[in-house]
Amino acid sequence: MLGLRDYQRCIAAALLTGETGPAALLIASDGIPPDDRLRIHRNTMLTVLINALSLSYPAVEALVGVDFFAQVARGFILDHPPQAALLTGYGGSFHEFIANYSQLRGQPYLPDVARLEWAVEMTARKPEAGNAPSLADVDIGGTRLALVPSLITLATGYHVEPIWRAALENDGDTLSSVDSDPKTTNYAIWRAGDGAAISVLGVGSAAFLEELIAGGDAESAVNAAATADLGGDPVAAITAEILPAGFAQLTPT
Repeated sequence: MLGLRDYQRCIAAALLTGETGPAALLIASDGIPPDDRLRIHRNTMLTVLINALSLSYPAVEALVGVDFFAQVARGFILDHPPQAALLTGYGGSFHEFIANYSQLRGQPYLPDVARLEWAVEMTARKPEAGNAPSLADVDIGGTRLALVPSLITLATGYHVEPIWRAALENDGDTLSSVDSDPKTTNYAIWRAGDGAAISVLGVGSAAFLEELIAGGDAESAVNAAATADLGGDPVAAITAEILPAGFAQLTPT
């Protein structure tokens, strides 16, 4: 007689592979053949998980079409089934899967769109400012700089924010004119209300924030900014891009 874990593994294998033979022997028919019961359960599982990915990646779905997205999502699910019952964190590696999906090579920016969508999705669930400790808190020339706890930085190989927004708004005119050429872009993403805000950063400002987020002090962060942008002025970049941003809280020390 199988133990509970072996029973669960046998059922899970049938749901993922569609091969119902061994699992069907473990299920009472009760008016419905065991094979049919498993197929119904499999179809339900796939539908629920495809829907979960659709909710996390609406722009990707809009860019490739609902039917094709379902096909790609189904492949991802079968290769990367959930490891936990809670689905809010499911699908974080979807961008890696679509990067290797041969039929999507004509849209090389798509994995970065997915990375941006996932970052926005995860950031929107983080604590608001004031509900958790600041991500970083440093003194910069007599001014206290605190970063909101939800802040993250993201570097992409394409400038995907306009593509992402146009896809969500079903704006075909903008999509036809956006720059889809490779272009390294740095973003700051943080929670704003019930969603997330996005700001484009220069390389110096991005390096400054990354150093602070990693636990560095103000001096090491300024040095990181200067190293990242050898021809730029790190103080000017920080003043223009970080100090007035919605993710930075400034108070005199």
